Amino acid sequence: MADIQLTDDLGKSVPDVKIDLSQPSSLLRYARTELLHVAVAPDFIAQASQPLTTAAPNPISFQLTLQHGFQLGNTKPEIDLTPSFQAAIRANTTEGSNLFEDDPFTVVSTVPNNTGYVSLALEGSLDLGMSGSSGGLTFGFDANHTVGLEYWKAFPLGNGEPTLGQATGAAISGFVIPAGLEDLKLLGINDVCTASGQGSLTISGGFDVSATPNPLASVDLPLKAGKLELKTSVMAGITAAFTIAGSYQIRARRTSADAIEISFYKQRGTTLKIDLSASAGVAVRAGDSDLLESLLGAISADPNDDATRKLFEDGGLSEDEISTLTGAIKNSLDHSLQASLDVALSQIRDEQAAFQYEIRPALLDARASAALQQALKGNLSGLTALETGGADATLAPGVKLISSVLTTMRERGTSLKLNLLGLVNFISVADLIRQCVVVKDPDTGDLTIADRATGEFINAETEPQRRHGALRKAMFESLMLTATYRVSNTVSMTGLSSSNFHFAFNETTKSPVLADYLNWFVVMNLLTVQQKDDYLKHFAGGGPSTCLLRAEFDDDACRSLFFRSPGQLWDRGHYLEIGRQAMRALIDRNRDDSNRYRYDLLDRHWADALQIGPNDNLGPLMGLHSTDPREFMITQLLRSDVYTIDWWATAMQTAGASILQMQQFLAGANPLTVAGSPEFVSRRAQLQKTMAEVIRKSRMQFDEPWGLVSMFWAAGSKGASAKLVTTGLLVVRP
Repeated sequence: MADIQLTDDLGKSVPDVKIDLSQPSSLLRYARTELLHVAVAPDFIAQASQPLTTAAPNPISFQLTLQHGFQLGNTKPEIDLTPSFQAAIRANTTEGSNLFEDDPFTVVSTVPNNTGYVSLALEGSLDLGMSGSSGGLTFGFDANHTVGLEYWKAFPLGNGEPTLGQATGAAISGFVIPAGLEDLKLLGINDVCTASGQGSLTISGGFDVSATPNPLASVDLPLKAGKLELKTSVMAGITAAFTIAGSYQIRARRTSADAIEISFYKQRGTTLKIDLSASAGVAVRAGDSDLLESLLGAISADPNDDATRKLFEDGGLSEDEISTLTGAIKNSLDHSLQASLDVALSQIRDEQAAFQYEIRPALLDARASAALQQALKGNLSGLTALETGGADATLAPGVKLISSVLTTMRERGTSLKLNLLGLVNFISVADLIRQCVVVKDPDTGDLTIADRATGEFINAETEPQRRHGALRKAMFESLMLTATYRVSNTVSMTGLSSSNFHFAFNETTKSPVLADYLNWFVVMNLLTVQQKDDYLKHFAGGGPSTCLLRAEFDDDACRSLFFRSPGQLWDRGHYLEIGRQAMRALIDRNRDDSNRYRYDLLDRHWADALQIGPNDNLGPLMGLHSTDPREFMITQLLRSDVYTIDWWATAMQTAGASILQMQQFLAGANPLTVAGSPEFVSRRAQLQKTMAEVIRKSRMQFDEPWGLVSMFWAAGSKGASAKLVTTGLLVVRP
């Protein structure tokens, strides 16, 4: 049997500390070394004979020194305790104080009335090769990282209370490590044991994901007549497993004779994050069409119609086509669930648990016991898979959920954004699916399914940044076209919204980049200028960042794009002014010379710039000369700005005129016969041709969200959302 010795610096046993090796102890159970020899400082020896309340009227701590290495493990060594690591004895008799006040895991564990505590805290290293849930003492922690173990033993105070030395001996003799249920049963009432380190927690379960279709038109397809019928609803049967990475503590406290509280806490000032590279994500079986059928069932008004059923019959989609679509759906679901869970994890405050359970060991059945054993190894899947409702739910016999980050995630909801480029032309979802191409867009998490011409054009761009630009361009143009079709009543889309987005990524985020992102929130009415400034003040800088903006366009928003009142179109000047104001709002004049010239042209010289037009004479207008080395580059930027705003204003005015003509024709036509009439078909084709010609003249750039902002403002400035993620900062609106 292993031995435990507590001595002074000279190796002499401390007389007031009795270590009883006959007591059940995790140190003895998992000892892989014969002797744990710990030396104490003289100040502890001087106080060891005093009653606990006398020795520790206030919380105190004594540093210890391990005299040699000591190993812990099940069948083989897993944790190395060596003299290079810290060890301490702590005592606390202050009623109402927090045992973990100065701990990296500061979540309150209150000292009850008439109760004192003494703890032994040990640090070690997880052996190389022993990590995750492979061993009994790994707790899900990473190999070669520091592991902290601490046991707080509770003692009654008053008559007969122990001395500091007696309490220390009892705490060491009965030291508990939260490695298994048999260990936790050793806890006395109010005793606390912890294991802390850096690693990964595994979770799994069923998730509700709301599929939100974004119907859009394609410039490259003729327009069919009909009513577009879609819905937003929950995809059925989604199960997934994820890995949560970060610094965390497993803490167990006996709260009564028959109940123990088990908690998983994040380290103070840090955020737990999803590690998608180590996660299985959404469960998919090879060759299975369940995900595709679930998606179609969630968005189709009639998911059992003939066209949809034939997709999965002979002559429908091939195995490769189903596999491609299923893989794309899985990737987007993984991204959406990860983003939703990351938001929930980021909202855990330092005083909150990520997961917390109350267990009653006497009531546990075999399944619950196995799930808890795995949870103490860092694999919470057996417990999280049982979650179906909110907090305070009984998960299994003897297991009650107190709180879970998954509850927060489910309350917020998870949405899969589905961009359907060309659906407005096809009308039928099944018809689009038969002839679609999946657009590669791993950044936003959107699932983008496009008609073949549009999809192949976007995917042809092999460089990611150029592909992003091609997708933004296609989305912007499709939104303009979709709004034109729906307001002209050429296609019925009642009750549906179309949307557009802008996504940006930066590898090393500095304050000017963050300022741009936050300014986008301001121009979308999602932050005030003061809120933007407050975020910037507390930003340390560095690290990657992403910013995603969205805007929804329903029937009212689409009408507002073109009409100031029924039958009254906005004039070209209206769009010119919105375009000018939007572009000016996105430019930081003080950033550099280029931005200063761009801003000043929009602010002070706009009327003259419009009259000159998008040509090289804009340079002299702004005082630039051919001898200036900056002249060519800046003049090109000025030309682009003027062209873009002028083109957009003309395009919107042209679209409005075409809409009004179609509305007037349909207003005087017989609704029972007009849809198939040659004149309607001719007018519809002319509308499509007119818009295609206008859109093909576009030379817009999409480095800034100018197109999104301009359309958003013109539509009445409603229906925006955004998310900004960077080191130490998460901003989600609304």
